[in-house]
Amino acid sequence: MTRVRYLGVIPQTGHREYGFNVEGEDKSVRQIILTIDDLVFSEKQLKFQEAPDLCYQKMKCDLESEGAIGPITSPVTVTPSDVAKYRDAHPDAKARHKRQQ
Repeated sequence: MTRVRYLGVIPQTGHREYGFNVEGEDKSVRQIILTIDDLVFSEKQLKFQEAPDLCYQKMKCDLESEGAIGPITSPVTVTPSDVAKYRDAHPDAKARHKRQQ
């Protein structure tokens, strides 16, 4: 069983980094960083408080397919397609997002 621990967010110039420790079944630990471009937030495609969950969901999906595609290489860039998939999978967040625009 893989265990995931959220480490936090580190604002950088032009993007934000979201860090996770992933512990494998063999107890080895690796750090995975996901990055989200600041434009995603400034263009209101995503709220700051939604980003950790989006990153977790993306990483969880990537970990599940890791055997077929090879190991995850960090940093992982969150794409507009990832944001769209997150919105589709979370209709309540999608509705709130549209109301606030």
